[in-house]
Amino acid sequence: MLNQKDNETITRVSAGTPMGDLVRRFWIPFLQSWEVPEPDCDPIRVTLMGEELVAFRDTNGKVGLVGRLCLHRNADLFFGRNEDCGLRCTYHGWKYDTEGNCVDMPSEDEDSIFKDKIHLKAYPVNEAAGVLWTYMGPKELTPDMPKLEWMRVDDGYRHVSWNIQESNFVQAIEGGIDSAHVNYLHSSLDTHAWIKRNSEASPARNGGGERARGNGGGPQQLMGQFMSRDKHPKLFVKPTDYGLLIGARRHTGEENDYWRLNNFLMPFYTTPPGRSMHAFVPLDDTHTARWSFTWQVDAPYSAADKAAMRKGQGIHSELIPGTHTPTHNMTNDYKIDRTMQRLETFTGIKDFGAQDYSIQEGMGVISDRTTEHLGITDRGIIAMRALLLESARNLLEGIEPPHATKGDSYWVHGGQTLLPATANWEEEEAVTKAIAAVV
Repeated sequence: MLNQKDNETITRVSAGTPMGDLVRRFWIPFLQSWEVPEPDCDPIRVTLMGEELVAFRDTNGKVGLVGRLCLHRNADLFFGRNEDCGLRCTYHGWKYDTEGNCVDMPSEDEDSIFKDKIHLKAYPVNEAAGVLWTYMGPKELTPDMPKLEWMRVDDGYRHVSWNIQESNFVQAIEGGIDSAHVNYLHSSLDTHAWIKRNSEASPARNGGGERARGNGGGPQQLMGQFMSRDKHPKLFVKPTDYGLLIGARRHTGEENDYWRLNNFLMPFYTTPPGRSMHAFVPLDDTHTARWSFTWQVDAPYSAADKAAMRKGQGIHSELIPGTHTPTHNMTNDYKIDRTMQRLETFTGIKDFGAQDYSIQEGMGVISDRTTEHLGITDRGIIAMRALLLESARNLLEGIEPPHATKGDSYWVHGGQTLLPATANWEEEEAVTKAIAAVV
């Protein structure tokens, strides 16, 4: 468990808080490129790290992310006119460019230099792999972009989505690195039926998250065959340049053990086995953007694959049209089917992501970790919390997070494999082979 002070430290993300300042040292995804589609298109509201912002694409195609309120009389710039390389407030016509400079102030005298003294809060934007990223930390410390694997494939080979989760970002991360819950939360009452159903349902040969990994159904068979044999895995944690490598070893009753390996990448990424990744981005203290990335390397996704993922296949969730709200959400009890729960699946919740939401949102928007009783399978979660807290405290002492400057080390994904029961976690060779073996 955490004491109340540590729980406050790890969950509060507004500017000036230890965790808020830490996360701001990294590039943060905030919108998909298609959401700000063309020059002079409609502005879009953005809430990020507890700040109210507005995004717009100017006449030259450059995206700006600026404070939402005009510095004149606090009018909402979401209602502004996006025109002639700037966003113009509709109250008195003050106009701002993507850098936050006030470039026109028609309500003042023509010879006034007042506009030169006005600067709206603005954050740099980098557009990469169909995603808009921003850096909200000190300009002089701007790091390189993370070299994530899904960013390295062509557009047709990846699928990206995001949805709003009504909880703090830390409890979302905790679900993403918890290998023990897979035996329960995402399981079927009939293991063989679960393997068959998920193999048939998966739209992607590689990249469907828990529901699809590897080629030809091999990983699904591997996971389904051995996960159920050992429901209390032993957890191992290894610090890395990007964060943590977390291994879950399950005895199979044979000469080889089953290893499930995932990663926590600072400050909010997780990777289940296979070519899939989540980013749990704080919108504010009590809301999280759950980003889901899947990709493959042998062929582009088909139109049917894409449609299936938009319908909630794999780690992606189906969304209410025109929103980033999942169709299975707290207001409808995640469409739980109690008959299905009694006869088919452990939860009775069909949508894979909603199985996680039901737990993470059900804890309350900020979980009271002072009441927890952690067990041996929580080692990864304990290590992740310790890393975040230590990094935040170091930053207070002027020690910058080293992970932010090591973008090349972020080229990793999760894996699963069989290793001899004698394999030593501490041996680098065994770990390297395991993490590379997405079979």
